[in-house]
Amino acid sequence: MKTTSLALTLALCPGLLLSGCGKTRSGAAQTSPGDSGHSVSRSGGGGATDPILTKEEVGAVLGQPVTSVEGKGGHLKYKTDTMMLEATIELDQKRSEADAVQEMAGARKATGFLGGKAEEIPGLGDEAIFGAMSTLYFRKGSTFVLIQPPNLQQIAGMKAMQKVQQAPLGSDDQVKAMEALKETQKTDPTTAGLQGGDAMQGALATIKASSQKQGTQYETDTRAMAVALATKVLEKL
Repeated sequence: MKTTSLALTLALCPGLLLSGCGKTRSGAAQTSPGDSGHSVSRSGGGGATDPILTKEEVGAVLGQPVTSVEGKGGHLKYKTDTMMLEATIELDQKRSEADAVQEMAGARKATGFLGGKAEEIPGLGDEAIFGAMSTLYFRKGSTFVLIQPPNLQQIAGMKAMQKVQQAPLGSDDQVKAMEALKETQKTDPTTAGLQGGDAMQGALATIKASSQKQGTQYETDTRAMAVALATKVLEKL
């Protein structure tokens, strides 16, 4: 798919415009010398760092056991055995509440730049929004948090494609699987990149479409997961 590279970069790094994508999601978080944020972590015995949420707490929200946690400090990705069924939670303790407020303003600006509109979430921390690609940003005091829930639309499409590939060629089962795949694609914003133009135009169309509110059940369920994770994080702050 010609739009994959740029769109995937943004999907994997929703804080791109806030942090320059300077955090490595699959390994240790990287912080530039001038970064004003500090990862939030909790120390246990022997100086070990505990994740803000346990595997069990995140797995309960995702509906499947978390099998691994990647990252370090307050920048973690919780993964399951199902491809793409994962959640990223990043916590940064800013030097002041004003810095955290400024970070929220940056999240709103980044959402607009990508073609979306920040959606306020009342009653969650001191302020909270859904940004592009259903990324949830919230603040409590001087702590700034980013939560990237799983993309249930893409997961459904992937599963539908697998059924098409596994069904006998030309069989009734394959025909039914193809119809199911078409249904998932009808509301998939990534198909916007297939409407013509060159690779860059396709990528930009995909990003813009993905950044806007979809109004689908996939999105509703995805955002419910994000809010549930955020609520659990707030209980620990």
